[in-house]
Amino acid sequence: MSFQLLFDPVSIDLYAGFEHFSYINQRIKLHTNQFPDWKNADIALIGIEDDRGNPTNDGAHSGADAVRRGFYGLRASHVKYNVVDLGNLRPGQTLEDSHLRLKEVVRTLLENNVFPFVLGGTHDHTLAMVIAYEELEKKINLVNIDCRSDTEPSLSQGMANHHISKILTKHKESLNRYIHLAYQTYLLDENILAALDQHHYFRLRLGEMREDFKSVEPLVRSADIISFDISAIRMSEAPANACAVPFGLTGEEACQIAWFAGCSSQLSSFGLFEINPGLDYRDTTSQMAATMVWYFIEGFYHRTDDLTFSPSVTRKHHVILDMQDGMEIIFFQSLVSGKWWVEIPANSRNINSERIPCKAEDYQQAIDGEIPHGWLNQLINLS
Repeated sequence: MSFQLLFDPVSIDLYAGFEHFSYINQRIKLHTNQFPDWKNADIALIGIEDDRGNPTNDGAHSGADAVRRGFYGLRASHVKYNVVDLGNLRPGQTLEDSHLRLKEVVRTLLENNVFPFVLGGTHDHTLAMVIAYEELEKKINLVNIDCRSDTEPSLSQGMANHHISKILTKHKESLNRYIHLAYQTYLLDENILAALDQHHYFRLRLGEMREDFKSVEPLVRSADIISFDISAIRMSEAPANACAVPFGLTGEEACQIAWFAGCSSQLSSFGLFEINPGLDYRDTTSQMAATMVWYFIEGFYHRTDDLTFSPSVTRKHHVILDMQDGMEIIFFQSLVSGKWWVEIPANSRNINSERIPCKAEDYQQAIDGEIPHGWLNQLINLS
């Protein structure tokens, strides 16, 4: 595939004034006069200029460039960046054509072990990312961060408002598990919540995240794809969205999630959607989103976990639950990062055992003779 034919270059106006070597745009390769060597990159930024998926948020097509302007003006750290900005993906004649183009780009990047970071446009482009994995015959864990469910189609609303429903029905065979974070109960139909529970999908509402924010890290660490709708962040810190609401994640919490995501050795793509600069106030949203991108990249270059669970870098713990007829649960702890995983034994759906991220508290709970809730939930999900 000739990527250069699919992308418009980055405008010089977006990095004008940031010529000093300390600025991050001087440390990454931009698509300007020449197309960057993406095959040897670690991360590729992909701008989306199509907002036809959400007529309510008309203007999200310019979100990628607004975030770029903020991102390029941030200072680089000591890490050795190998990041390319491919520019903006040219929209197709139809929204479906745009999805097809993004799918091809994401699939090709994944085939070359390059991390796709999709920026801007509407939330429905998550569907294209999922289909890219489907064509590679990879079952995935999808983490969706959104205040709403995006499962309620109507004649007046576009694909962005029901793409999750399509993923969970037409593409459910590609999902290992689905996790929804930061939803707000008063914005969801109770029947949708019941349906998520019925299918053993995991959900964590905003208030529950606040009660124990440490519980978010293992959930983020379990993802292959993270799809982040900017409306999950409270209106005062992210006003650039027609569907913004007064309550939500803080910008600091969003950046913490971006850091968790970057540090995760399992995560292989990230999407940040629905930023509408026409509704922004003093570039509040674009600056905050730019900081999220910065934290993600920093986290990426601090990845340490060895997912082969080699004995040289991982300690194995066997816990016998006497109160559960001698049931054994096996935990793993990274000797480098200190993070924990728990083993899900093989069953009819899983030929091999699976190791999923967990908290140190889950191990302590097992030591105390109790079955960890997260472990039990995954057993149910895989049964």
